[in-house]
Amino acid sequence: MFGNKENKNGISLNGGAGHARNNLVKGTVVDGNITSQSDIRIDGTVNGNIQCQAKLVVGPEGYVEGEITCQNAVIEGKLLGNIRAEERLKLGKTASLNGKITTGSLDIEPGASFNGACEIINQDSNYATTTVTAEKEAE
Repeated sequence: MFGNKENKNGISLNGGAGHARNNLVKGTVVDGNITSQSDIRIDGTVNGNIQCQAKLVVGPEGYVEGEITCQNAVIEGKLLGNIRAEERLKLGKTASLNGKITTGSLDIEPGASFNGACEIINQDSNYATTTVTAEKEAE
């Protein structure tokens, strides 16, 4: 995206808006909401809502309890709350998500755990085209 190199998770190595990327390292705890125009990677803990106008990664050690709104996301850690990824959401093999997913495209790796509902939206007209409810581990 934007002509930048991307790593295996689709996260720009050069950053998102303004070529910057925010990192929340393991052992860091944020109690409150986060708003960003740039990419975010979370390997710590966030107890609050996240609004990101770029890409969001919750690493394998990351934990978020709250609502997430972003353009694209990769969840490899734990999310307790709803997520809206306007374009694409990927649940990695170590992901554990409890909440509603709303996204344009969904990729679930074998081993990921998802408990909730999923709404796939049509990006051109912004209306729901598919709704799925899942309460099991991806196979």
